[in-house]
Amino acid sequence: MDKIDVEIIYKALRGMASEDEERLVAGWWEKYPEECGRVIRECHALMDLSELSGVEMKPASAGPRRHSVLTKVFMGMAAAAAAVIVALGGAFVSHRMTYDSISSRMVSVEAPKGERLKIILPDSTSVFLNSGSRLTYPVIFRKDRRQVRLDGEAMFKVTHDSERPFVVNTFASSIEVLGTEFDVIADSEAEYFETVLLEGKVKVSNLIYPEQGDVVMCPNDKLSMKDGRLLVEKISSPDDELCWTRGLIGIDDVTFDELMKTFEQAFDVNIIISRKQLPDISHVKGKIRMSDGVENALRILQHTADFRFEMNRETNTVLVY
Repeated sequence: MDKIDVEIIYKALRGMASEDEERLVAGWWEKYPEECGRVIRECHALMDLSELSGVEMKPASAGPRRHSVLTKVFMGMAAAAAAVIVALGGAFVSHRMTYDSISSRMVSVEAPKGERLKIILPDSTSVFLNSGSRLTYPVIFRKDRRQVRLDGEAMFKVTHDSERPFVVNTFASSIEVLGTEFDVIADSEAEYFETVLLEGKVKVSNLIYPEQGDVVMCPNDKLSMKDGRLLVEKISSPDDELCWTRGLIGIDDVTFDELMKTFEQAFDVNIIISRKQLPDISHVKGKIRMSDGVENALRILQHTADFRFEMNRETNTVLVY
């Protein structure tokens, strides 16, 4: 075969190609690096659009009209494309490149501060990244395992694949699932780790204190780390824990300085607390909408806590006193 077959590349990205087809893809990288990179970008876009529209979309068969068909699809669906389209560029791949070596190429995506980002992974798993969070994942998942790395907070809705476990690696733990929905917070700078399970079952390995052994979570379990150990508790309302996915900030059971750190991340501002005694908000319950801005959030908080603030728009800094 002299020319690239779009359908075979699509199958390879989905993990459904045979070994012979995988060798073909590796050979095309050597002969047609630019063309192959462009086709892979188009296939990733189709996978993203399929997830967003709920309709299975496949690339047109190889042939002279292939590109015009894809172009029409993109023009008609572009408004719905909220996911990231992975760009591989014109990377060189030798004829000896195997499927595993292609899958070792990593992509890193970070949600800007003040924004949230949805990503569709090569296996159709959806990931909702919270503000300032970073996800690193391979262009193509390995045949035996799907591994990603998270720094920050993300909601995962994992596509079921019994033959390929899905693993989320963080600074504190390794979380292995087969098909489930869960939220992970992994802040290596603050040494804070937490995960909430909505559906399915996950196995969490403690990387800080391996002697503890694996911890298995069930739905409505909340797992956190304290003094290097993983602790599990039942929660009555997982939706409250995951309100950030709906554009809300929960203010229950947090200290004032913890909440200000959350505001900094959610609103992309710098907050300076210029007072010795922090306001007491232990009695405060509820949620604040991110879209209303940091000044509105602080005004709402002023109704229940004694403090003042000033916003400097030039320096994007809030002084709390």
